[in-house]
Amino acid sequence: MKTNGRYREKGTFFEQLKKNGNLFMFYIPAFTFAVIFSYIPMFGLIMAFKENPNLFGSKSAFEGILNADWVGLDNFRKIFSQEQVINALRNTLIISLLKIVIIFPIPIFLAIIINEMRHKVVKKTLEITMYLPYFLSWATIGGIFIAILNKDTGLVNNFLEWLGHERVPFVTSNSTFRSVLVTTAAWKDVGWSTITYMAAITALDRNQIEAAKIDGASKFQQIKYVTLPGIMPVIVVMLILRIGYIMNAGFEQVYVLYSPFIKETGDILDTYTYRLVRESSLIPQYALSTAVGLFNSVVAFILVTMGNFFSKKFLNKSIW
Repeated sequence: MKTNGRYREKGTFFEQLKKNGNLFMFYIPAFTFAVIFSYIPMFGLIMAFKENPNLFGSKSAFEGILNADWVGLDNFRKIFSQEQVINALRNTLIISLLKIVIIFPIPIFLAIIINEMRHKVVKKTLEITMYLPYFLSWATIGGIFIAILNKDTGLVNNFLEWLGHERVPFVTSNSTFRSVLVTTAAWKDVGWSTITYMAAITALDRNQIEAAKIDGASKFQQIKYVTLPGIMPVIVVMLILRIGYIMNAGFEQVYVLYSPFIKETGDILDTYTYRLVRESSLIPQYALSTAVGLFNSVVAFILVTMGNFFSKKFLNKSIW
């Protein structure tokens, strides 16, 4: 069938299964994994609408959840009537937006710069150096930066003092903690994210670039009119996916750097939920933590849908 000058393959699911049945076998592991670890646990979402279940006082977790009384939206009213939740929500949005605005464009520019390099040794060395931090755990990275940024003995503060500046409590100050989060997140993730855009640039039609050179386009013009439009679909997809994680400010990162001193600007919804479960006096607050998690998921779904809609409407590019 021809649509808008292009041919589109048409066929029902069973026709496709008959034609490419051997390829469908590769979906089985992913499908099984998703059902077991993503869909079956959704049964626990009913805790958000029930009294906090006593899982340890029941014969099984399922029985504890089912026997709990329904409370409707009381758990949601309770969490959003607490100042701690409002503060955690505000911090989550601010930190996530800072990471998107500051960090998201960096891999794109790095991929373009590395692609334009002609010195293979420098290019390969830079690539390897950038990728390595991604494979370090946040526990390791947190320990490294806590030591480097320590107010009394840290290398950065020693250098600042040598320059005549006062020492700065980077990790324990509300005024600097978010900057530390953004900086460490960029140091860890930018190199790995660059791979995606480098692959997209490599897949571009070289004939278009050569044609631009023949037409006398400068290097900047080649990037502006050929490279960037060519990788724009990848940029849009990555941005939409990143918007979906806007309610996830990075639990592991915040947890290893967290301290009571920066609760005002560093406490996020994930750390608040963690405290509900792990630091409760008698019974972990499973119902309240589930309500917070469900709220996060609903907001993320709405943001991804809206991001895809506006991308399709204004850029004519979308995920679906």
